[in-house]
Amino acid sequence: MTVRPHSGQRLARLDRPTATEPTRLAILSDVHLATDATGTWKVFHRTERHLRGAVAAVNDRDVDGVVVAGDLTRNGVPAEFDLFDDLAAFDPPAVAVPGNHDFPTTFDEHDSLPIRKFEERYTPGGLPFRIRFGDLAVFGLDSHAATPGSPAETWDGRIDAEQLMWLDEVLTDADADASIVVVHHNLPATGDLYERYRAELPVAGEVPGFSNPEPLVDLLVSHDVALVVTGHLHFPAIERADGVTELTVPAVSSFPHGLLVLEIDDRGTVVRFVPLTNGDGMVESIAHGYEKDRVLLSAAQLATFPLVDDFA
Repeated sequence: MTVRPHSGQRLARLDRPTATEPTRLAILSDVHLATDATGTWKVFHRTERHLRGAVAAVNDRDVDGVVVAGDLTRNGVPAEFDLFDDLAAFDPPAVAVPGNHDFPTTFDEHDSLPIRKFEERYTPGGLPFRIRFGDLAVFGLDSHAATPGSPAETWDGRIDAEQLMWLDEVLTDADADASIVVVHHNLPATGDLYERYRAELPVAGEVPGFSNPEPLVDLLVSHDVALVVTGHLHFPAIERADGVTELTVPAVSSFPHGLLVLEIDDRGTVVRFVPLTNGDGMVESIAHGYEKDRVLLSAAQLATFPLVDDFA
């Protein structure tokens, strides 16, 4: 018997991005792939299984490209990246931006994959990058504070002046309606959403934020970019502020264990949430994370799909 792939739950319908040539993009984030860890709300001992599920979900679909929005690994050690490469056998071309767990920090007590090695493996020529999938232009940014010669002193996100200058230049000649900017850390509107939820959750904790979001937001507004994609917070969200639409991708590692498929054509974009585990896997995940804020936030967001419907 042939088993059809999950059609995906509609997370949103957006009036942009648009594409003259229909384009399908798979986006995943926060895999947190571990080689020897167990437990915790990130369900480390299941990360191999969840990544295999993501690969199968992508390869079962007619997808033009794959983007990983950061935190490929638990700790950024070479062995975790090696395992990621062994498992991430995506049929379509795939790229990635780094998350706060992927690059070295001063408080690491282990070896980290060099930044240049990350760029060689997961980007088309280095960070930041521009790549086309069908009719869509994807711009990848590095929001980690580390540099090739210096580990970061924080997990907080930042975009340096050099990247801002690059993005300003490449967006000048881009079709704003067919452009997506991908960066791991969240913009202020989604951070504010988390804080509003957090005020109601006695177990909620702080997460690393964006130390200098304003110049990036101003640049995105000035170029009228269709969509910004982030990861990091592990729960699905769409927030709009100051003319910027931010789509936050749920985690592969933790509840609700999913990826997003963007179906883009001349009418706009349909965003679908594709689960990567079955009911037993969801129950196990909730059992590990029942006291964690972002597990509860994900449940609250799932209950209100679609989050945005511009077609209504």
